[in-house]
Amino acid sequence: MYLASYLEPHDICIETKFTNKHEVYAHLVEKICHFHKLPIADNRILEMVISREEESTTAFPSGLAIPHIRLEGFQDTVIAMCFLKNPIDFGGQQISWVTLIITNKTSSKVYLNIVAALLKLSKNNEAMMAIHSLPDGHAVFNYIKKMGVEIKKDICIADIMITNPITINPDALLSELAVIMHGKDVSMVPVTDAANNYLGEVCILDFLKVGVPDYLMMLDNLNFVSTFEPLEHLFEKQDVMKVKEIMKSDKLVLKPETSIIETVFEMMQHRERHLSVVDKGKLVGVVSAMDVFKKVIRA
Repeated sequence: MYLASYLEPHDICIETKFTNKHEVYAHLVEKICHFHKLPIADNRILEMVISREEESTTAFPSGLAIPHIRLEGFQDTVIAMCFLKNPIDFGGQQISWVTLIITNKTSSKVYLNIVAALLKLSKNNEAMMAIHSLPDGHAVFNYIKKMGVEIKKDICIADIMITNPITINPDALLSELAVIMHGKDVSMVPVTDAANNYLGEVCILDFLKVGVPDYLMMLDNLNFVSTFEPLEHLFEKQDVMKVKEIMKSDKLVLKPETSIIETVFEMMQHRERHLSVVDKGKLVGVVSAMDVFKKVIRA
């Protein structure tokens, strides 16, 4: 199955007039309701689209936003696209392509596979530049059809992982690691060399453990310790110790083609919330339990 199979030229537009996302949503809903028979009125559909967006953003770093709703008793999957000549701010993300998907409540797998195909296309810079230069929806439809963008049967980790994750060099000081974890609000950082070869990872607990002496780790509990003194040593060591002294090089990693269910299984088996994705020794992404929750379960 190909992406073009779900598209109609009249459901695709290239616009310059919109200034905010609600104007785009209204336009796409109007298009869908004009050309397709839906079980509820267009104003109600627009309300549902906006309400779903308020729950969590549907904008992606690649410049694509995918608002969507699922309708009870609607036995179809309808897609409308709007390519924006002037990008619009979606909660901090500059969006130049909005794709509205309306489907039924039993088509979760189909929806996720379509999203995976859309995301892959949105990361193709050459294709995006070509599409934004086209004159109308018919030309866009023909271009996508000619590309042969395929809808895969199953999504994998490569479809939902965070690409180009924050990394750190093994020779970096712990103070540098602290800046990254605090500034980027991450609790795990993959360790790579200058060629992006995956070497291991370091997490927030590895960092904090530096401030807890080995003899304390041998005790059953620390109820008798009421001062902050042990952790104070961390402030001294973070300007001396390097990441390679605390990183773990034997951590479980995933391949890009790993299935979603296998990923969840590995996370549960190894009690890991974050896993690095490695292909031929190179770090290609990071996936978290929250990514699975937001992009698969709550999608």
